[in-house]
Amino acid sequence: MIPYLIPFKQVGNFVLGEEIENFFNNFQFEINDFSQDEIAPSINYILNNPQITLYVLNGKIEFIGCYEELLYNGFNLIGITIEQLSSILNTIYKEVDVVNYEADDIPQYIYEYEDVGLQVWVKGIGGKIVSIMVNSKEHYID
Repeated sequence: MIPYLIPFKQVGNFVLGEEIENFFNNFQFEINDFSQDEIAPSINYILNNPQITLYVLNGKIEFIGCYEELLYNGFNLIGITIEQLSSILNTIYKEVDVVNYEADDIPQYIYEYEDVGLQVWVKGIGGKIVSIMVNSKEHYID
């Protein structure tokens, strides 16, 4: 599968809002069940090569996490800087948050690109993009 991005809609074959069952015949997933989690209940369907996680709630794909490759207009958005991403997307991020991980003590910066439905994670100040969460338009409606 080629992980191309269609903003607010899909990554490769995976379409936001579609039933996860529609993909069982064509893909082999590792499954992590977090449906009892109080903060973010979901069942995560993990695909390798490229590494993608489908976050599923009530049987439907809610978010798509990309960790190795996400293609847009001929560019892989994973591994570039936030400045390069803003140029490729022709838009800027709306807000930034910081998460500190104890494992390596390097903060990760989370950039919200609401205009295209992306939550972008960057490791360290001025670092490279390590993951991108693809969201639907509904995710940004208050």
